[in-house]
Amino acid sequence: MTAARLTTLALVSAFAAAGQPPPAVFNTHAVALDSEGKLLPWHGPAENAYDHFLRLRWEFIKTKAPMSPGPPPRSSYPHYYFYCEYKNKNGGIELGESFMNDVGEKIPNWFESARLYYAYSGDASVMTIVKNLVDYTLEHGTSDAAFAWPRFPYTTTNAGDMEFRGFTSAKRFVLHEVQVDHAGDIGRTYYRMYLYTGESKYLTAAIHVADQLARHVRVGTAEKSVWPYRVVMDSGKVTAEFGANWMGSYELLDSLVKANRGNVPAYRDAIAKARRFILDQPMKTGYWTDGHSDSPVNSHTYRSNLSASNAVLHLLDDPEFDPNWKSDIPKLIQWTEDYFVFRTSDGEPATQWGANIVGEQDDFNYKMDYQTARYAAACARWYAISGDETYKEKAYRSLNWVTYCNNDEGLAFESPVSKNIGSWWSDSYGEGPRMFYHAFAGVPEWAPRGENHILYSKGVIKRVSYAAQRVEYLPAEPGGTEYLRLSFAPAKVAVRRVALSRRSDLSSEGYTVRDLGGGDYAVNIRRQRPGSVVVQ
Repeated sequence: MTAARLTTLALVSAFAAAGQPPPAVFNTHAVALDSEGKLLPWHGPAENAYDHFLRLRWEFIKTKAPMSPGPPPRSSYPHYYFYCEYKNKNGGIELGESFMNDVGEKIPNWFESARLYYAYSGDASVMTIVKNLVDYTLEHGTSDAAFAWPRFPYTTTNAGDMEFRGFTSAKRFVLHEVQVDHAGDIGRTYYRMYLYTGESKYLTAAIHVADQLARHVRVGTAEKSVWPYRVVMDSGKVTAEFGANWMGSYELLDSLVKANRGNVPAYRDAIAKARRFILDQPMKTGYWTDGHSDSPVNSHTYRSNLSASNAVLHLLDDPEFDPNWKSDIPKLIQWTEDYFVFRTSDGEPATQWGANIVGEQDDFNYKMDYQTARYAAACARWYAISGDETYKEKAYRSLNWVTYCNNDEGLAFESPVSKNIGSWWSDSYGEGPRMFYHAFAGVPEWAPRGENHILYSKGVIKRVSYAAQRVEYLPAEPGGTEYLRLSFAPAKVAVRRVALSRRSDLSSEGYTVRDLGGGDYAVNIRRQRPGSVVVQ
């Protein structure tokens, strides 16, 4: 009897009729286990489970997300515009009071989730949803031009605020205080939105962020990072000196240098300092400090899985960043296991049915769906490089666990083994889902059979169209690598009508093909020129 193919009620009834004990129920779903007692996805067939998960979450946002409470005009906007979380109650949403609005986490993660889903599915409606959210943030969440940190993004605000000015209601931060790392992440999002739309307002906003990063860069040490972690934007006062979540800032500056936009010499200097700090400090010490956007962390020995995870994902896309990447990536995965899988809080489990589940940060180490997805993404992509089957197994079981954090309608339960923990829009509908595309890149067998999909790309894709025997897409930047699963063997791969060569690896421009069986193929493409890509 296959649990993943039946509803929970039907499954329990079927087992009872057969005189067998019913399976466990976890987070509204009957637990599906393999012959070794290890976790399978709740939805079947298994090869469609992750696709189903991603579609459910976006369909919930498109059709079921609640609106904000009044008064107008706030009530004209979805709840996720102005609030960080909701409570799960009786299988549904309880809005009530909310803690804050984590703008600096929500905007980058929702953009990444949307642009990857668009490339994967061809559904451009999700990009419209996120563009509207980004536009609101740009208009209502940018610092005054007269501030010490001018034209810089607000990363937090109070729950329900329609003008973003900082999270002050809990007395954790002061007016105009921001996390510089998350502001850098927003700046990177502005630039990537410019690549997608071509609208100059996003490029201008991205350059404003980059200019402040270049202006305030410093040589990082063990106690003061390459940029201050938190500042008060009007006065310039530094309220926390050390952070380690700088990959978004680095990628913003690096992208502008490659595009020859903005103050390129200053950006190059900042890039060099950022890279040296990351390699010399957190990569060696393990102090991947970040308190997210709601915790007043002021420490140079604090650990956050987010910061380490962002470093791993960057290295997987840009291994030249770190000469020791082949040893550092598995060390970082082990670091996550040591501190956030097998170190637990409040009696929570480290594993369930063979799945490692992952906590968040030193002072809030509760098991989370999105942190578990981050870990699985790193394991899946490292398996593709190393060939070590243990990483594939870890990724598979952890991703399966994340699928149980959805109900049948796509409502997310962020932390189903925790008590009284809300589900955050940024985590469950942005940060968690976007990790599945990394996993697809590592293991394309986990994408649906008999379908065509762009599984993952580091770069933004502006236009994509799918047909039975043809995939065409337009990358926004000249060079890059795309990972595809196809239901046909490619006879030709061309960039701007110039045919690429089939190769055994991607050490130079070309494409590789791996037979997945059943008429399906994994195709990876490396480009070094601009233009539309056609696979046929």
